[in-house]
Amino acid sequence: MVDDEDQSLPEPGTSWINITVMITAALGSFLYGFSANAIASTLAQPTFIAKFLGTGTTSRTDGLLGGASTIVVVSGALQAGSVHIAMLLTARVLCGIGAGMVFTNTPVYMSEVSPPHTRGLLVGFQGIGVVTAYISCALFGLIFNFVTAPVQWRLIFIVLSAVGLLHLVSLRFIPESPRWLMKQGREAEAKAVLEYLHRTNKDPCAMLAQAEALQIKAQVETEKVLPNGYMYIWWTPHLRKRAFCSIMLWIMGQGTGITAIANLIPVLMGSLGFSTVMQLGLGVVWTVCAVIGCAFNVLLADRVGRVRLLTVGGFGCAAIISILAALEKYYLNSTYQSGINAAVAMYFIFGTFFTSTIECTSYVYTTEIWPTHLRSEGSTLAFASFFSNAIAYSAPVSVGLANIGWKLYMVFVAVTTVSTIAIMLTFPETSGLTLEEINVKFGDSVEIDLRTALAKGIGKESQPEAAKEC
Repeated sequence: MVDDEDQSLPEPGTSWINITVMITAALGSFLYGFSANAIASTLAQPTFIAKFLGTGTTSRTDGLLGGASTIVVVSGALQAGSVHIAMLLTARVLCGIGAGMVFTNTPVYMSEVSPPHTRGLLVGFQGIGVVTAYISCALFGLIFNFVTAPVQWRLIFIVLSAVGLLHLVSLRFIPESPRWLMKQGREAEAKAVLEYLHRTNKDPCAMLAQAEALQIKAQVETEKVLPNGYMYIWWTPHLRKRAFCSIMLWIMGQGTGITAIANLIPVLMGSLGFSTVMQLGLGVVWTVCAVIGCAFNVLLADRVGRVRLLTVGGFGCAAIISILAALEKYYLNSTYQSGINAAVAMYFIFGTFFTSTIECTSYVYTTEIWPTHLRSEGSTLAFASFFSNAIAYSAPVSVGLANIGWKLYMVFVAVTTVSTIAIMLTFPETSGLTLEEINVKFGDSVEIDLRTALAKGIGKESQPEAAKEC
């Protein structure tokens, strides 16, 4: 009999197979980012303006993700072939549905196939995928700006369909979530996936993967008898706290105004006096800075901790937006070039700082805090908060900037500051724990901890022959 206290854990590592799977899965994030941002550069294209905005115009599973990708492919083709503004808007709605499904389910999958010690890094690829798509859209928008044919504005949507098709094909090369397999009673397949993903040179026998399989099985068996659904979440204190965290996090994240600013960068640069080409070019540079920030974010998430990054990010963004508001108050529509340049610089600093602290951390936190049997519902709540807050701040931003100008930024500052204080005081830290062990942070019980699961797996029939030889 192995003494649980004496059994030490193998040194954790992250396999290249796991990293490759996560990069492939991040194509879903890229697809969402491309779908969401494709329209941004299109709005600045002369042929689009002439066609639709001129004065003459009056009138989690492969199945789920695959279906969503198909919707994006079809809607992209419809957008490219639009002959009327109503057709374009209808296709955009379909595109939003498909891209939203992919966007919501991708981090759920990522969290369920990541090892605990690098889950922040790997799930953070969601943010990198989104921002990389923003770069691609900005680049394509800049390139297509030099096309003079009437087809100019349609080209970005043709590329969108190609991206959706690429994502659809990529789904055939990634394994199913081991936690989903365990829920379906397919234990052997779940173990095989965990060992395939988590076997490393430091752990050639996949002992941690075997222990995690035991832990997942024990937790899934317990959760099978528990209720599910949104009413159960709202009436259960420890689940209600998770819902609060999921919603509050994106109140803060979107409250910074990041989505409104990201989608309007060309327009905002235009308000500072830059030409169309310079607007699009600066949009490319802004997104490059954002993806550099994401790279720092994924490297920091497991080292610094989720809550500390979110807190620093929230207060830091509020301070940067305050400075931006002051610069726009005094130098917008002025001829003082140094003041205008400083305002431009603050846009870049803001984007880089947000993505280096909040962007990727948010995707990680809102998916990892939920128990397996409610992770889909929890992720839905989180992204409902994401999208509703994005709409709340993005929809009126053009009108707000036109009517109250720099004062709109102070709304962002107020929301961000208050919500960051709430995060600092109420959010538990989750880094370094398995998804099952995070339950303890919210007042739940974990059926078996990883060390005990490892001890129980040593020498048992659950251990594969390859591991026994080790």
